[in-house]
Amino acid sequence: MKTKFLSVLFLFTLLFTSCSGDDDAGKPDTGGETEVTLVTYSDIEFSLTDSSNTNGRVFSTSSGKVYKDSEINAENAEIIDIVSATSQAFIAFDSPHKATDPTIVGARITKYQPTGVSLTAADFDAMTDDSKLKSLIIVDDNETISISDYENKIVLFENASGKKGAIKLKALNANRLLVDIKVIK
Repeated sequence: MKTKFLSVLFLFTLLFTSCSGDDDAGKPDTGGETEVTLVTYSDIEFSLTDSSNTNGRVFSTSSGKVYKDSEINAENAEIIDIVSATSQAFIAFDSPHKATDPTIVGARITKYQPTGVSLTAADFDAMTDDSKLKSLIIVDDNETISISDYENKIVLFENASGKKGAIKLKALNANRLLVDIKVIK
């Protein structure tokens, strides 16, 4: 009888202590790291014309790829977020659904705000999470930026999926516009 009692007590103790460690069961192990909430793309080059053999004029924040006009098709049209309408006179971005050069059949809407932006280049560079972008209200103001006043300007955008982002203008020459892009993941 004593043996049975001790066996049951041992089994009960074993079950009780093994269940007490399940408090974190079902939660992903992040290894102590915080979740990445911001995607950064550096040194993205937009061609000023489609005659460039190296750069395109449209970009997808989901694929992280710049597309040439000849590469736009029904499969990637709906993931294109950014269309550069930059020329040698001004810097501008078009919503993919309104773009005419190139025309993107099946494209979605992106709002851009190049003026009245409170986010600075220093803020942009310091961003490591989405906290600065989440609370912004993007106003599609249909404005352009002068090529004489573009350095370190920030253009805000919000794509059709509601993901907000910022474009930092870095360099411009006769062939291309160079930018960094940060967008909520």
